[in-house]
Amino acid sequence: MVTDASRWDEKYQKSELASLRVEPLLEKNLGFIENLPTGAKAVDIAAGKCHASVFLAKRGLDVTAIDCSGVGLELGIALAKEEDVSIRTLVLDLEANPLPTGSWSLICCFRYLNRALFPFIQDAIVDNGLLFFSTFNINHLEKAPRFNAEYVLQPGELQQSFQGLEILDLSDGDDPDQNLSWIVARR
Repeated sequence: MVTDASRWDEKYQKSELASLRVEPLLEKNLGFIENLPTGAKAVDIAAGKCHASVFLAKRGLDVTAIDCSGVGLELGIALAKEEDVSIRTLVLDLEANPLPTGSWSLICCFRYLNRALFPFIQDAIVDNGLLFFSTFNINHLEKAPRFNAEYVLQPGELQQSFQGLEILDLSDGDDPDQNLSWIVARR
């Protein structure tokens, strides 16, 4: 049986070390990130090759990158070295294991959807901590009809799921031309 971890490991084994790509949602909301204290703890969920992790480490945050692919995380460590920062990594399949407990000043998750994590994410953010979450929404199925519909957000789902947080930026699937939904929120 092919697992998510083995599928992603195989994909990343064919990949080369790329230069740092900035996640647009982080860049657009950089002012919020820069208001966090140096050394604040951040976690990047489903970090892949750790571009968001490295970007946050370059801003002085203490970052832990979590992903099911050890190969992807190794590429992330190499990227961090290339960018002269360090990150911690944790190989963990979040489909089979809970999110590690902790208190985080920033949690980010890009292009990964595991609704069971939503309450844990919200609870793990410290006061004045930030959430950056973005993934595909129902409109993505128009562009990619073979994409698994279980892994797309419905309109309004992010606002409903994170209603205990103050919303700073939101696009929640109402625009049919937008195939990503996102939320930036603060506790």
